[in-house]
Amino acid sequence: RPKQNYRAPRDFFSEILKDTDNEIRIAFVFGSEKYGMRSSDIDVCNAILGIPTNPNFGSLNLASAVQLIAYDWRQALGGFTIPKN
Repeated sequence: RPKQNYRAPRDFFSEILKDTDNEIRIAFVFGSEKYGMRSSDIDVCNAILGIPTNPNFGSLNLASAVQLIAYDWRQALGGFTIPKN
């Protein structure tokens, strides 16, 4: 498989949310921990996100990857309100 052009999640989210008044429809697709994503799945994606990691530990488990992408997406949408006691 040829090397993919990965996008950093925070940069990508900022870019797609900037200067838009339209509704954004987005889906996050994750591959299996053992095999990743099939080429046929990657081929239909508009963007491929890559989570920057330590080069000595080049991958994350699936749960960690989902958590980081979900957090960055929520932050890009305006973050979280922390209730005052």
